[in-house]
Amino acid sequence: ATVSLPSKTLADNDPATIQAVGAAGTGASYWAVGDKIGIAVNGTFGGLTLNQTVYAFILGFNHNQSVEGNGIDFQFGKTADGRDIAFVQSYGSTGSGFCMNTSNTNSGGWKSSYMMKTICPAFLNALPAAWRNAIKNCTKYSDNTGGGNDTASYVTATTQKIFLLAEFEVHGTRYYANSAEKNYQAQYDYYRAGNSKVHYRHNATGTAANAWCRSVNSGNNNNFCLVNTDGSANNNNANNSNGVAFGFCV
Repeated sequence: ATVSLPSKTLADNDPATIQAVGAAGTGASYWAVGDKIGIAVNGTFGGLTLNQTVYAFILGFNHNQSVEGNGIDFQFGKTADGRDIAFVQSYGSTGSGFCMNTSNTNSGGWKSSYMMKTICPAFLNALPAAWRNAIKNCTKYSDNTGGGNDTASYVTATTQKIFLLAEFEVHGTRYYANSAEKNYQAQYDYYRAGNSKVHYRHNATGTAANAWCRSVNSGNNNNFCLVNTDGSANNNNANNSNGVAFGFCV
């Protein structure tokens, strides 16, 4: 019998192989945080029509394992030369493009947001079938009520294949999010290692972009958290169009 082992060059493996390694919990034996792989993105999401290869990179292995189980977490994306990017569409406009909600409210939190219910599934559909099959449903905890109260019971679980990172998953510190979110989350190894948090526009890679987080700003009823153009934590009106850097797990 012949046994085919995964290549230690991430980009030389197919999605099914990466998924099998992720399920076994052995990803760190083959690859490193920050390794990237090109994925053909072909479709329309949030009003953006794209047909190009974008690189997804490893955020961590078996991240937050007691909650999320085995797996390899990735984020979109990077350019071929390694610059971190976020997708943008109608950047800076209101009510269209990559807004968290089409109206200026965080009511319903992440679970009820336009971003989770509409844009994230559309992005999944823009990925090749082999990747759609390899990506697993991931349990994430977030404030799923919103409305401007820092209430612990507002933090509950959702399950999705495509998600945005929470404030704490990026920064390792709570700034604006519900203070109970961090009890169910962990900072991703990629960011904990000190890598830049700055994202650049996918269509203008010399220009930084605000990038949404899924966490609501618990201090008011209309903002979600984001990563500022300098990599710091900030927040913005839910109906503003900012950058998006999708996460997924295999």
